[in-house]
Amino acid sequence: MSITVFRNLTISLFAAAATACTGTVAPPSEPPQYTGSAPDLTGGRYAVYETERIFDAPLEPLRAFIEDGNKIVAAMEETDNIKKPVDVVVLSGTWPEEGSVRRLEFSDGHYTLERVLENDFPTLFRYQVWDFTAAAGNNLDYALGQQAWERLPDGRSKLTWTYSLKPNAGYKRFFVQRFVNNDMRPLMENALDVVKVQADAAFAETPS
Repeated sequence: MSITVFRNLTISLFAAAATACTGTVAPPSEPPQYTGSAPDLTGGRYAVYETERIFDAPLEPLRAFIEDGNKIVAAMEETDNIKKPVDVVVLSGTWPEEGSVRRLEFSDGHYTLERVLENDFPTLFRYQVWDFTAAAGNNLDYALGQQAWERLPDGRSKLTWTYSLKPNAGYKRFFVQRFVNNDMRPLMENALDVVKVQADAAFAETPS
C-alpha cells in the first residue's frame, strides 16, 4: 500500500469516527433486549469527564431530596447529540439494587441498556451503560458512570460525578473525548447547577 493511499485511508477512518460520534442514525425498529450479560469492564484509555458540587445540606436528606423525582435527570437539557430519557423499563432485578438492569428510551427513539454495578447508599452509585443505538454507539463499547458522595466536616455534602466512555478502538478515543467535552460536559454541568440551586433553596434555614 502506498503512503498516499494509507494516508487517505487513515483520514477516511478518522472522518468516519468523528461522524459516528455525532451523526444521525435511524432509531431501531425494535428495542435492544437484555441477554443476561454485559460488556466486560476492561482496561485501556477512557474518555473521561468529572465534575463536582458542594451542597449546603446534610448527606442523607440531600440524597433523598435529589432522588425524589430523579432531579438530576429531570434537570438535564437536551443537546443535538444527547437526548433525554422518556421511558424506562426494568429488565432484570429490582432497580437500583446491584446487578439490576433497565432499558432507557430517549426522545429521539433510541435506546441504551444500563446496569447497577455498585450501590452503597448514601455514598456511592456506580453504573454501566451499553447497547447505544444512537450514533455515538458506533464508537463505544460502554460507558461507566459514578456518583461519589462525601460528608464534609461542616455538615455540607460533596458530589463528584464522573463519566468514563470506553472507545471500541484506540484511534477513536480523540473523537470520543471531543464528544464528552462538547456534549456531555455541558449536560452534566448544567444539570448539577440546576439541582444545586434547588437543593440549597430547599435546605436553607428558615429566617427566625
